[in-house]
Amino acid sequence: MTAPPRELLLAALLADHGQAGPYDAFRRLREAHPALLTQSGVLVLSRYDDCAAALRDRRLGKVDESLGFGLTDIPEELQRQAMHRFRRTMLFRNPPDHQRLRRLVADVFTPHHVQDLRARIVLQIDRLLDGIAEKPVADIIAELALPLPVNVIGDLLGVPAEARSAAAPLVRALVASLEPSANTADLTRACEAEDQLAQYFSELIAAKRADPSDDLLSRLAAARGDDTLDDDECVGTAILLFAAGFETTTNLIGNGVAALLSHPDQMALLRQRPDLAATAVDELLRYDAPVQTNGRTVLEATRLAGIDLRPGQVVLTLLGAANRDPDRFPNPDVLDITRTGTVPLSFGAGIHFCLGAPLARLEGIELFPRLVSRFPRLTLASEPIWRTGMSFRGLSSLKVVSR
Repeated sequence: MTAPPRELLLAALLADHGQAGPYDAFRRLREAHPALLTQSGVLVLSRYDDCAAALRDRRLGKVDESLGFGLTDIPEELQRQAMHRFRRTMLFRNPPDHQRLRRLVADVFTPHHVQDLRARIVLQIDRLLDGIAEKPVADIIAELALPLPVNVIGDLLGVPAEARSAAAPLVRALVASLEPSANTADLTRACEAEDQLAQYFSELIAAKRADPSDDLLSRLAAARGDDTLDDDECVGTAILLFAAGFETTTNLIGNGVAALLSHPDQMALLRQRPDLAATAVDELLRYDAPVQTNGRTVLEATRLAGIDLRPGQVVLTLLGAANRDPDRFPNPDVLDITRTGTVPLSFGAGIHFCLGAPLARLEGIELFPRLVSRFPRLTLASEPIWRTGMSFRGLSSLKVVSR
């Protein structure tokens, strides 16, 4: 029996889109079924206003919907047991626990406090660009997009430099479980990665309790009173902050450089107008978002995008589709770093808006103008290699010639 068109469109979204990205599939879905209700009851939204409304609606919340988004057949027992520390973080919690967990670290990521990190970030960028300049061919991902945010968040948390690179692959295995196409094997690997990360961070937090430093992990280890964390919450929060601190930013940098290389007029404009850095970052976030999906579970009966929803149903917002909605962004498939008033949904919205967004934006604002100015002849050395997956869109390799 032939599947209905809406299910075929959904299957197309879950496919590996590679360099082209999912945007043509997003456009077709948005035009044909902007509020698609799957046979399993998952509501898939692709218009900007619908996605923004869902992310801000307090009648929707977090109930493990990110583990497969209800679109794949993961055994219920594994769903319940998997990644019990990671799922006790603010990423998966509703009020009041969400506020309790978030306020412990929120002030460190405010725009004001993040600005104090600017000088250290610039030093990191210049050091990494020096390394790229020494090579005839450099990989932007391995030599810039990954080490920059890993070291920035590592310094902020107090993770020793020698441990950072070893933890990064474990983080990649962990976040693979947040894909809409995640299956039992993905979730099993994620559980193994969480166990290894938990062992490391448990030992590191214990060391911080015994000998605290001026870093975020020492603050978590010393939390008292209403802000006390149990052991799983403390370890889970450490894993989340480390993972979120570089996974999104690595994709922002890699996707952004790839977009500029494929739009030499925009790269030249940024070189001439470094004052456009902030609007350029917002536009790059919109054009090829590092995070493409976000999910919620219905907590109270509600109506969204003209569809009545009951508690327990999952709502999947397609952030990448919302960022290309022509009703919100004129000529949405055009990269224009002079575009003003851009408010992409790449960092989400509502109470779960990405805590590290100011830090990620600052890293991009400082990096992109320096990169294009330092290397005016920057070109691709080979075709970019894109990672598989839909929720997290990014590159595994982006080799360039810098001179």
